[in-house]
Amino acid sequence: MICTPSNAFAAHAIKRCNYDQLEVAVAWGPGAAAGHIGIPFLIVNKGKDICSLKGYPTLQIATEMKSRKPIKVVDGGGMIYAAVKPKFVVLKPGADASFGFNYVDALNQEDAAGPSCTVQSVYVTLPDRYPDFPMNFETTVNFNACHSGYEVSVTSIQMGPSPKEG
Repeated sequence: MICTPSNAFAAHAIKRCNYDQLEVAVAWGPGAAAGHIGIPFLIVNKGKDICSLKGYPTLQIATEMKSRKPIKVVDGGGMIYAAVKPKFVVLKPGADASFGFNYVDALNQEDAAGPSCTVQSVYVTLPDRYPDFPMNFETTVNFNACHSGYEVSVTSIQMGPSPKEG
C-alpha cells in the first residue's frame, strides 16, 4: 500500500516563505460596483525555493496627516472580493498568490476630504514567513478613509494572480 501525504501535511512540510523571496504589489487599478471598491494585491515568489503562506495579511494604512479615527481592517471579504477560508498556499518559484482589499467609498460623506482622510500608502505584512519580526512591503493605494467609514476589509491569501470575486 502506498501512502501519500495530504495537501495539508505537504504544505506544512514546505518551509514558510521568507521576506526576501517575495514581492507584493497592487496588481491593477480598483474595480467598482455600487460604491464598493476592490483592489487586488499580487504576491510573487521571486526566489529559487518553493515556500508556503497561510492566513490574512496585516495592513497598516497611512494617511497624509494623522487621522481623527483609526482605520479598522477586518479579515474577511466584501462585495468585490469574497471571503475565503484561509488555506495553505504553496508558491513555486515565479508563482503568484493574491489577496483582495475592499472598501466602500460613500459610507461617510460628512467628513472632509483633507489630508487626514487621504490614504496614499498601505503597508503589508504577510503571515507565516521568516524572520519572526514584522517586515512590511510598502504599496501605493489612494483612497479616502473618511468616505470609507474608517473601515476596510482584506481577504485571505489565495493561489493565483486574482482573488476570488464576490
